[in-house]
Amino acid sequence: MARSLFDAVTLNSGATFKNRLFMSPMTTQSAFYDGEVTQQIIDYYKFRSGDAAAIIVESCFVEDKGRGFPGAVGVDTDKKVAGLSELASAIKDKGSQAIMQIYHAGRMAWPELNGGAVPISASPVAALRPGAPVPREMTEEQIEEMITLFGDATRRAIEAGFDGVEIHGANTFLLQQFFSPHSNRRQDKWGGSREKRALFPMEVMKEVQRVIKEQGAENFVVGYRFSPEELEEPGIRFEDTMYLLNTLATLKPDYFHFSMGAYTRPSIVESNDPEPLITKYLAQRSPELANIPIMGVGAILQRENADDALQLGYDLLAVGKGFLVEPNWVQMIKDGQPIPEYAHIAKQKELLIPTPLWDFMDSMVMVKDPEEEKRKYERLKELQKMKLEFKPGTYTVAAKGHNSEIEMKVTFSAERIESIEIDSGEESEGLSDQVFERLPQQIIDGQTLNVDVISGASASSQGVIDGIAEAVELAGASSEVLLARPKPTIQWSKEVVEETADVVIVGSGAAGISAALRADQLGLQVILLEKMSFVGGAISISGGNQVVMGSKLQAEAGVTDDTAELMVEDFLKNGSGKNVPELLNLLAQNVGEATDWVHEYMGVDYDMAGGLHVLAEYRKNRELAYEDGGHGFAASARKALENSNVTIYLQTKAEELIADEAGKIVGIKAVEETGKTHNITAQAVILTTGGYGNNPNLLSKELNKVLFYGTKSSTGDGLLMATAPGIDADTRLMEHGKIYPNGVEVSKGYAKSTIGGNIAVLKENGLLVNIDGKRVVNERASNKEILEKLLEQNPQMLYILLDQEHFEKFADAVAEGGIAHEDLERWISNNGMGTPKAFRAESLTELAAKAGMPGNSLAETVALYNEYVEKGEDEEFGRQPEFLQKPVGEGPYYLIEQKPRFATTMGGLVANDQLEVLNKSGEAIQGLYAAGEVVGGVMGTDSPSGANNAWALTSGKLAAESASKTTAK
Repeated sequence: MARSLFDAVTLNSGATFKNRLFMSPMTTQSAFYDGEVTQQIIDYYKFRSGDAAAIIVESCFVEDKGRGFPGAVGVDTDKKVAGLSELASAIKDKGSQAIMQIYHAGRMAWPELNGGAVPISASPVAALRPGAPVPREMTEEQIEEMITLFGDATRRAIEAGFDGVEIHGANTFLLQQFFSPHSNRRQDKWGGSREKRALFPMEVMKEVQRVIKEQGAENFVVGYRFSPEELEEPGIRFEDTMYLLNTLATLKPDYFHFSMGAYTRPSIVESNDPEPLITKYLAQRSPELANIPIMGVGAILQRENADDALQLGYDLLAVGKGFLVEPNWVQMIKDGQPIPEYAHIAKQKELLIPTPLWDFMDSMVMVKDPEEEKRKYERLKELQKMKLEFKPGTYTVAAKGHNSEIEMKVTFSAERIESIEIDSGEESEGLSDQVFERLPQQIIDGQTLNVDVISGASASSQGVIDGIAEAVELAGASSEVLLARPKPTIQWSKEVVEETADVVIVGSGAAGISAALRADQLGLQVILLEKMSFVGGAISISGGNQVVMGSKLQAEAGVTDDTAELMVEDFLKNGSGKNVPELLNLLAQNVGEATDWVHEYMGVDYDMAGGLHVLAEYRKNRELAYEDGGHGFAASARKALENSNVTIYLQTKAEELIADEAGKIVGIKAVEETGKTHNITAQAVILTTGGYGNNPNLLSKELNKVLFYGTKSSTGDGLLMATAPGIDADTRLMEHGKIYPNGVEVSKGYAKSTIGGNIAVLKENGLLVNIDGKRVVNERASNKEILEKLLEQNPQMLYILLDQEHFEKFADAVAEGGIAHEDLERWISNNGMGTPKAFRAESLTELAAKAGMPGNSLAETVALYNEYVEKGEDEEFGRQPEFLQKPVGEGPYYLIEQKPRFATTMGGLVANDQLEVLNKSGEAIQGLYAAGEVVGGVMGTDSPSGANNAWALTSGKLAAESASKTTAK
């Protein structure tokens, strides 16, 4: 009897589906920062439910650090059950069954998606993706825990009312990584042979089925999704997949689900074999596997595609694009109606498609082209086989670094790169040391340019790689070949060392340096942990200003009548009165003494010639710069550390606070980049880990909309450790960050500052205009006032309008902040495509047209402004006469975007005036202290100039003094 798309189907579990048509799992990337379901997701799925037999909900991560993409849905905690229950009910109430896909991304869980956490996998082998990190090899204990996590996720799916789960063993995620010979190089029971590589998927399936039975979930469905082949060498081949599926079939799951771009796809490995994989599958399946329905996916859009797929041998069909462009897809094909090939550009709202998914569709990569992927991979394999011949000699090249050009001398023999000599020039001392030492050695050892940039020094690292690539070309060889060579496999260390110290300090920014040196001065044995490759943190690359109220230096600079009371009043006004009084008073009463200690004991020089800064937020002048800015501070601090007894571990990430039975902190666990573990017993731990601006999971919804321009290491590690179950530290003011109105979006979510350019031009002319070409604010108002106006705009953006003379001044000024002339030219040449948005035109009318502004808007705005310049009075916005120096002059003219940006977070841990961290019951956690940005509340909602460095140094010193009392007990 012929099968029909609309037949009812009963599966092994006893579940019955009303037809053979399922909606394929497709990532909407629209969950809350913590993985909670949003109303937008519920509406999206509900709109597509009803006629389909089941809706397979997009991949839900089973562990918080296992996301494979932003905006992922989580099933990792019990608190998510409520939201997931709403989602399941929305689907089921419409008449479809709800299936949840569960997964862990493994080595594809890149750090930027998971709060900076290093990804894990079967083995420390990086994925063949540009910039892919080398994962950590999972221990046997971690593997067993991961299996349990899949079981826990299944229990939550049952509690939330889902009708089944689909185990995601495809798309290069963790289960596939264990089965793949490319990503699994283990030689224990979890790897080494095909049989052993299949063990992890088997154990996950068993655990899921065990939990279903334990929960008494009748007719609960279990599916398994798989990728039939890998292009990697070595990699999964189809015969491997058939072994896995035939093995898994012994456990009698409900269905298996191909993951591929077209239901008719042949092998992507054997290019000369045109036979569809489904026919190979049908021929090679065991009798047990033949009893399990197979689901097809890919390129099933019209009714004839679905009928053909069924005829080809699939039992169930998963449809993706069809449901995106036509939510009533099942009824449409049942009625014989054609399905549109594309979604109309104006129908996003009508289709209830979340913006990230819409952008994904718009990018034309909804389904990857296997042939194109294969061509890329074949080219990669071809390059990797090529032998290089060099013209022997030494070649001198220059490449762009963070602060300056880097001169390099690269010496070649006929077959190898023999040596690399680098003049670091003006690069930040310490910040880039490992770039100039370790990176060249890795390149020489591996004879490859496919090496990881050094964390915290990515610009200098890339400069080294680019420079050597240029030298390779000068030597008559192809740098493309060296870039294609495999990344070296890190030998993961399983060594565990037990250590003791009086105090462990986590994080080597200004607060950590201050705490370490003060603790050392007090005679304590100190270990300083730093996850980056350098000491100095954010202060190393800052402008380097500090509040010095009450210090000898302030008096020497001519101010003797400043007081702690005045400082507190100024800070309260700036912080909207939300400052924590005891912490603010602690700062005001101790910053002077701390400044003198920094100067006299640490050896940090201040720019006395430049004098105290005159700032609107302070009634008394109380800010000084360091000699040579933040770079100068860091250089002096490093020298002080070198002369101390402090033990420093770089590229060593603190991962877990250790508490005794009474809840006292008695040590910390830290892991080096190589995997070497340090279990450190200590009488006190001081957290100086900085902020959380680069961790979207910790940011408020509002801050997540603002561009981040701080250090990428600002992932809130200290917060995460201290708030972990069993430690239970409290937090406050987590929703606040210090936002500036002058950023350009250099990559998605990340900014660079144009403040130097703004200052240079706005003192003469230059205008801030909105997307309608109109001024909205006094360009010389405070940052706060300008920001308020910027945030009122939709979208939240202004443009700075420049004539040719002032564009040149702007370009020179922003170059000092890391925006090169070449960057500006590239952005302008993009003509508004992508980010940042920047435009150039010979006339104001043409410029307005390029930016999508009304025709005469810019010309009228400039004409009116030039009248104000001539009169010496800004009648519209009150720009001060001294800043109306020049009219907008000759073109060409420029528009450069101005978006909100932030680096510093205002919230953090709750601490008392002894800088002890408090738990959620308001009690001090014995042995645990915090200093610097990780402590929340001292600044309120905003930090005035120079305040953060002052707080870091003062609180670091005071935390060490408090900790010394603990060690003396």
